[in-house]
Amino acid sequence: MNKIYFLFLALLLLNCNESKPSRKTAKIETYLKTTESKFQNYKTNSVVREELNNFIKRDFKSQFNNSILSDLPFQLDRVEKCENGKYILSLEHSLTSKLEDEGMLSNLEIDLYCSIDEKKAKELTEGKFYLIDGKFNEYITFQNNEQYCAYVLMSPFVGFTSELEGNEIQFGSIAFELKSIKEVQ
Repeated sequence: MNKIYFLFLALLLLNCNESKPSRKTAKIETYLKTTESKFQNYKTNSVVREELNNFIKRDFKSQFNNSILSDLPFQLDRVEKCENGKYILSLEHSLTSKLEDEGMLSNLEIDLYCSIDEKKAKELTEGKFYLIDGKFNEYITFQNNEQYCAYVLMSPFVGFTSELEGNEIQFGSIAFELKSIKEVQ
């Protein structure tokens, strides 16, 4: 009887020591890795990096509309009522607002802004993480930032930065039309 007990205990301990299951690769990660492979020496050649970044800035709009961000959690930074009476959501995946901070996702920075109706705006909780789906409207710049209650300090840089700049992948601030939003459980 003791042998069975010890065998059971040993199996239980082995199961406790198993590593956590690996997380599923986000669609944006797959996209970025595929794009990166098309411009292989972008890390050591600024001309190639510029070509990569120009490609991403153009191509990302259609990828956004194909739900490329639908499995990436965004933190709701704030809900704001603008001077024009519209309610705006500000969502981020940047700096400290990352639910998943692994691999390529730890270098990814995206800020999203969208209009939302008053009822839904008041139901959401700032600081929580949400999965979104939507349609790309435009990059937010100095010229259009007021309509999104956005605090844009510079024109958006989109693309991979150099090692000297921190190896970040930036998409700036993006205005989009919200199709769906769901809290991450």
